[in-house]
Amino acid sequence: MKPVRILVPISGGKDSQACLKLVLQQYDPSDVRGLFCDTQFEHPLTYAHIEKMRDMYGVRIDHVTGGSVLGKSTKYGRFPGGGARHCTDELKIRETKIYCKALAEQQGGFQVWYGMRWGESPEREKRYAGKINDELYAPHEVIKHK
Repeated sequence: MKPVRILVPISGGKDSQACLKLVLQQYDPSDVRGLFCDTQFEHPLTYAHIEKMRDMYGVRIDHVTGGSVLGKSTKYGRFPGGGARHCTDELKIRETKIYCKALAEQQGGFQVWYGMRWGESPEREKRYAGKINDELYAPHEVIKHK
């Protein structure tokens, strides 16, 4: 199988779709792979849109899951929110790290392109302050090992 050059995390929203479209203006679909972290609590239209994106852009989109929002909420005794990010941490960030590590061990390096708006929330704007959108960062700079 041809190595992946660019990985695009896919949420089913407009930011990740715009990012995928930008990537495909520069790279062949066979060089690109999408990654959808399934919380098992998505709207049915989100799942349908992920499939539509796969067909529309001709890109492989892998699905990974680390459990479900309901399962994590039961485990922690509360639904996720601003102060309780267990679903983001355990169902998306952790699963992306696991996937990226396995892919890197299998084939070597690749780029990850994220589609996000800094101004989406004050927290996101603060978290990514000083990061320039077209710079390259080594994995250890943006993904801390636990």
